[in-house]
Amino acid sequence: MRRWLGVLGIALLGAAPASAGTQESFLLRTGADLVELCEVSQDDPLEVEAIHMCHGFGVGTYQTIVAVGASDKVDDFFCPPNPPLTRNEAFAQFLVWAKLPQNASYLSESPAALVGRYLITTYPCPKPATTGAAQ
Repeated sequence: MRRWLGVLGIALLGAAPASAGTQESFLLRTGADLVELCEVSQDDPLEVEAIHMCHGFGVGTYQTIVAVGASDKVDDFFCPPNPPLTRNEAFAQFLVWAKLPQNASYLSESPAALVGRYLITTYPCPKPATTGAAQ
């Protein structure tokens, strides 16, 4: 998967006009790269490609975490909101969370780790109630 993303990033680098810093972000080396792609301005020449990469990577990571959590051997990692958010709402909330000062250190993690951390901390599953008194 990482190799495929690298190939895609290199292809986009060679085919796209210059853009301040955005082209390097397609390599998705850190969570900061993902945030940069997700918040690209509408006047950026790579805006369409950046948003597609942001949404594709984010949704793919989300679906992977959901699939792993669906196993009988693993507890759910997070519990999505009900009713579900639209894709644009979800990404807007992700960007707000990623820019909070207390989350700045996480931007150096991998993009998948950043998305996972966001989901786990923003949408924790309720803890099951304990039965019986402690002895």
